Amino acid sequence: MTNRGDDAAGPVPVDRVTAGVTAGATAGVTVAALVAVVPVLVLHVVGGGSIDPLARTVSDYVAVPQGYALLAVSSAALAVAGLLVAVAAWRTRLPGAPVLAALTAVWVIGLGLVAAFPTNVDGAPADISAVVHRWGGALVLGLAPVLAMVVARGLAARGTRPVLLVRLTVATAALDAAFLLSHVPIVVLGSPGFPLLGLVERVLYGLVIVLLPVVARALRRGSVAPAPGPHVTAPAWAPDPGAPDPGAPDPGAPDPGTPDLGTTVSGPAADVVR
Repeated sequence: MTNRGDDAAGPVPVDRVTAGVTAGATAGVTVAALVAVVPVLVLHVVGGGSIDPLARTVSDYVAVPQGYALLAVSSAALAVAGLLVAVAAWRTRLPGAPVLAALTAVWVIGLGLVAAFPTNVDGAPADISAVVHRWGGALVLGLAPVLAMVVARGLAARGTRPVLLVRLTVATAALDAAFLLSHVPIVVLGSPGFPLLGLVERVLYGLVIVLLPVVARALRRGSVAPAPGPHVTAPAWAPDPGAPDPGAPDPGAPDPGTPDLGTTVSGPAADVVR
């Protein structure tokens, strides 16, 4: 199988098919991100009276009617968005595209674990399903900024500066690290979470959802830039190869050293001519 990653520096021009695929992937990622948000918003409305959004995580909405199905839809939409980003990076020969594809596969597996294994109901002891759910969630949240970082590094290798992508990735990674580290006492010691655990998770969840379309747009902009060619300065005047040399003698003109016999010569030279 051909490695689509191109380690050469500089933007790479793409054909119309690849440009169309990239544009379609960008639109698809945006739609998928919106689809991922809708079920979560519905769960907040349905479970508003039973779940505290500041203290409880989004996964706790599994106890709400149809909560399991709605959370699965949100996870599936995020998986589709991640796969579309990987396809766009592969088609545009982004440096690091194979690494991005492998990380995306792990990310999709994490989303599958989150959807297939629900967390425990509030107050119930954590069972195997809840433990698997937590590890799947750690993969999803932990790998999201890593995926964006791989794309940002690939674009930087081509001379593109995705400023918005880099800033959003750094913000997501910082909040992500704080959120995941706060779960160490919960998972290891079984201690309760801090009071604003739900709020921090929702902010992080929103950053991940926004990050996906930003990554797709950065890929699209980086793929359509023309490759820079060598800079050649044309001279102010260039001779025409087909034009006659102005310094060369005219073959039709008489030799200046030979006298013209058809011309009247007077003076001493006239005797010589006679």
